[in-house]
Formats: sequence, structure tokens, C-alpha cells
Amino acid sequence: MITLKQSWADYLKYGRRLFFKKKSYIFQQGHIGTGFYYIYKGIVKIISDTPGGGKRILDFVGSGVLAGEIDHLPYFCSAVCHEDCVVYYFSEQDYHNLIQIHPEVTILFAESLILKEKLLLNNINVTSTSTESQIAQSLLYLMNSLESKEINLTQQELSFYTGLTRITIYKFLKIWASEGIVLISNRRIYIVDPKALKEIK
Repeated sequence: MITLKQSWADYLKYGRRLFFKKKSYIFQQGHIGTGFYYIYKGIVKIISDTPGGGKRILDFVGSGVLAGEIDHLPYFCSAVCHEDCVVYYFSEQDYHNLIQIHPEVTILFAESLILKEKLLLNNINVTSTSTESQIAQSLLYLMNSLESKEINLTQQELSFYTGLTRITIYKFLKIWASEGIVLISNRRIYIVDPKALKEIK
């Protein structure tokens, strides 16, 4: 199957290459969207402000993913660099110029929207399972999404991502660490036994 990363490689020359430092905002919730971003290198944290003034992490995305809007509507979330990132920015005009030359890009753009819909459905399905399963499924999703068994998140960030308390996260991670399923070192979580996480219901 052709991935977005492979597919977009030929079109990056139509965008503008940008560099963002860790913790920098690529775009912010509430600002008007006039273009989209292709994440070429690095990990980006997608977050949303909560009614109570807090933050909820919606997703962590790596290279080969599109983020942003071109419909002149406010961004419904913010994109923050979890580490130093390289991205390509495509303005609305860049996009229109691109599809005039390469109309097949509209299909890739549609595929990106479908992936976002699948993410929303996955988040809904995960919240209907047990607390232990929610944490396990979240770790597995991050492992697959970021293509690494090393999850560079603090327990507080995992709490913001799952919507569960840090105490709850700590309790299960401690149990799994004692069972050899995960390893916690230097504020990072290493998935040692993905199969065991998959079996948690």
C-alpha cells in the first residue's frame, strides 16, 4: 500500500520548507486556517483547549502526515512540536496550483481526511473499553503511529492524551513494568511486549 509519506514526496517542491523548534506552535486553535502542513520530520502533538482551561492531547503524529485547514475556518486544535520538526507549508494558492498540474493530489488529500475520521472513530471506541485497555490501546496506537517502541511521553502527557488521571496511568505502568511488558526509564516508556498489551481487555 502506498503511504502518504511516499505519495507526497514528489509534491514537496510546491510547498515551503519550514523548521520549528521543540515546543513551538505550528498553528494555534482559533486562528484562521489558510493552508496545510506536511510533516516531513519530527513528532507533532495535536492538542485542544478544554472548557475548564486545561489541555487535551488528541494525537501524536509523525512524518508523512498532513495537518491544518485551507477552508478559512478557525483551527479546532493546535499543533505543537514534540521535538524539533521540519514541515512543508502549502497555502491555499499553492494547493490550487498543485492540483492544476497534478489533479491526483485531490485523492491523497481525501485519504488524509479519511485517516482523521478513522482516528476519531478509534478514540470513541477506545473510551468504551476498560481503563486498563484504554491505556494499553493508546500505547499500541502511539507505537504504530510513531513507528517506534520507545514512547517519548511523560506520564502527565499520557494522562492528557487518554483523559485518565496520572495516578491511574502510574498504577498500570508500574504493574506492567513488574510483568516485563513495559520499561520506564528517563521519563520514557519502552514497550517490551506489544503482544501482551494487545491481549489486555
